[in-house]
Amino acid sequence: MSERVNLSDPDFEPTDEQLVGLSTRAFAHVKASRDAARVRTRDAIAVARAAALARLVAARARLGQSGT
Repeated sequence: MSERVNLSDPDFEPTDEQLVGLSTRAFAHVKASRDAARVRTRDAIAVARAAALARLVAARARLGQSGT
């Protein structure tokens, strides 16, 4: 979409190509944001998993049990 369009013009009716261009630009950030959120979630899960395992090992040690 190389030409500028006036979206505030009530008589403006975009072509299919213009709509595709507008939506592509409008949602260009979504994939990167979703991917970043996914990485943050995986990192948080890894931290929580490590903390839970550490608590389990500590609890077993207090009870005199082995980890097997």
